[in-house]
Amino acid sequence: MPVNFMCKKMAHRTSPMRANSTQSLTSEEAEKHNIQKSISKSISKLSFLIAIIIVLLVFILIWVVIPVSFMFSLNFQIFMVFFPIDSPRNVDFDHPEAFGIEGVRNFHLTTRDYYDNTVNTSIGAWLVLHEDDINNITSNNVTEILENTQRDILFYFHGVLCNRAKALDQYRVLRKHFLIVAVDHRGYGDSGDNVRVGEEGIVHDHIQIYDWVKSINPSSDFYYWGHSLGSALSAHTVKLIKELHSEVPKGLVLESPFTSIKDVLVNIVLGKIFSWLAYFDQTILTPLEKNGFHFRSKDNVVPIDCPIMILHAEDDFVIPYFLGENLANIAKENRQAEQGDLVFHGISSDYGFGHNNIVFHPNIGGFIQDFKAVCRNFTDYS
Repeated sequence: MPVNFMCKKMAHRTSPMRANSTQSLTSEEAEKHNIQKSISKSISKLSFLIAIIIVLLVFILIWVVIPVSFMFSLNFQIFMVFFPIDSPRNVDFDHPEAFGIEGVRNFHLTTRDYYDNTVNTSIGAWLVLHEDDINNITSNNVTEILENTQRDILFYFHGVLCNRAKALDQYRVLRKHFLIVAVDHRGYGDSGDNVRVGEEGIVHDHIQIYDWVKSINPSSDFYYWGHSLGSALSAHTVKLIKELHSEVPKGLVLESPFTSIKDVLVNIVLGKIFSWLAYFDQTILTPLEKNGFHFRSKDNVVPIDCPIMILHAEDDFVIPYFLGENLANIAKENRQAEQGDLVFHGISSDYGFGHNNIVFHPNIGGFIQDFKAVCRNFTDYS
């Protein structure tokens, strides 16, 4: 038999086997592809399910757990209202010169706690000498300095996230016009570490500090200057001085103020995250009201019988400008002429001062001197 015939015959016999083998491989690949496709779909579905679960958990955490926790936890409320976090941290208050400021005396006063009158607490403060007295006064005795001064005395109240070592730029400006008593509210710095932090507690501490300074020096003119949360505390303090002692300071300055804590919460970004909730009032606003976190400057400024100056920057992204403007309008509309003038300075956003830097205004000294003249004229008139 010819060889080429044999080869053709063998080729004829083996070709079906090859075809079957190819067909088998194609089928396996198809099956493998289908399995991979099925696995990919399962993974996609699982990923989508996990994403939905994560979103749901985040929603529950932010819009359920946080508001409900806030409603039941007084400590949570205290933290979110006061943010009593030291800035700067680890301060040696006995050595203010370490911060580049001279003529400052550190001291502490003991006050009786408002919430438990069997408890005393220590309140820390700095006495910041008038600029012209830095080199003239060598005594470290705060009582002696206060007793002998003929300067106007300013009580300075800071806001949140700071202590009395923070407002150095403010002191450098204000000491040109006053002898400053810069007080750390309980819960800030080294003040009141054994008592509850609250509006009434802080204000009654400040009343006792006022009484102490007044007992030492009854003849100086007293002013109050509050920044941000400190503005609400100073307005409340001045109102209470009138109620308890039938006295008023010479003047009150409110820097970057607001009308009430409720108005702040519904108008700032953090508050708007929760304010759309149907239970916002029940879980956020009502507990604050129940536990005494009011800060109703719009009520407290009305009975105050001394001139008031309000300063607010248009580009304040912490406390909206319109809240300071509203507070000024409320004071103007509800106070009588014999209670003293209301001076409002809306600071243009062109300056870029924001929430903290109004004291850098090129005419801040003029604002202060003009306001002091208004206060002196009011005293003469009354």
